[in-house]
Amino acid sequence: MQDNWQRTIEYVRLSLTEACNFCCPYCRPEAITPESQTNLLTPDEWLTVLGAFHQLGVRALRLTGGEPLLYPHLDELLQKLQERQWFEDVSMTTNGSLLGKRAKELQKLGLNRVNISLDAVDEDTFDIRTGRIGELSAVIEGIEAALAAGFTSVKINTVLMEPMSDDMVRSLLAYMEKWPVIWRFIEYMPFQGQTFRGPTFEEWQAQLTRICGGPLIPVEKNGAKKDAKKGAESGNGHALDADEVNADKVNADKPTAAKKSKSVTGFGPATYYALPQGPVVGFIFPMSHSYCHECNRVRLTSDGRLRLCLLRDDEADLVSLVRQGKSSEELAEHIKDVLQLRREQHEEPDMAAPKRAMWRIGG
Repeated sequence: MQDNWQRTIEYVRLSLTEACNFCCPYCRPEAITPESQTNLLTPDEWLTVLGAFHQLGVRALRLTGGEPLLYPHLDELLQKLQERQWFEDVSMTTNGSLLGKRAKELQKLGLNRVNISLDAVDEDTFDIRTGRIGELSAVIEGIEAALAAGFTSVKINTVLMEPMSDDMVRSLLAYMEKWPVIWRFIEYMPFQGQTFRGPTFEEWQAQLTRICGGPLIPVEKNGAKKDAKKGAESGNGHALDADEVNADKVNADKPTAAKKSKSVTGFGPATYYALPQGPVVGFIFPMSHSYCHECNRVRLTSDGRLRLCLLRDDEADLVSLVRQGKSSEELAEHIKDVLQLRREQHEEPDMAAPKRAMWRIGG
């Protein structure tokens, strides 16, 4: 399935609910509200929508929110997806605070990978970043439960709301040594009237290079390191790819887990680098390092709308068609038409804030 710019769409991000038990300032200004859990689509309604995307060739599905673990029908939806085997990869983005007691069961229900948000590793900063007091230990418990559950990969997402001190960066690097995860750094985006602020891609790359004491080596998602002269070759004589660099760490007890080309790195837009110490980190900087030309994803909001771009308000109502009795086949035809309305790219960093707030779009 291609859009009007010949970009192949193979990845759907589905927001199950607007509700969240955190109040991160870049996302939402208030806690769970009654409206957040009303008019949710049922698992069968989502299956009608997802069946259309399956027919159109989508390969990967990511469940998001809000906090997706607050969606009351999550287990039922995962069970039905597992029965159908429509997607080669089903993953989830969560804040991790509710994951500790559910990680193993979710893995058994067919969830392949989890991304866990962690914007700070010291309690005071974490409390400020999440709008909650004393939740860091629950998130750490969730991360460790995910690592023990047998997922194909566990990733940590850190939003760079503002420039970090070198000491804060060193604290993050210490956790990279402790946990077998892939850590991704995400550029702050100007939602809810906020203005763009750094660090930019180049600034963050320079800071990590300085702190690590050596260059960051670009790593292809499914190919060789770009700089083969700087230690790119493995012991068996071939250049490493991003899956391979971290596979021994992320999948120490699962030697075959990284066989699929995107089993570890996933279908998202991150640019990966190998640190001098060995771990691979990801950069997602859509404002200062746009990836619009290779965008392979669309979003489904929790109220059943197809959003064509995170940073634009172009949307199409799908839930009304589902509730009118349209089939997956009919939806697929409609979706193909809608995709021809996608823009070539989003605006520059001084763009006007999208009208739909981040928490209503989905992470």
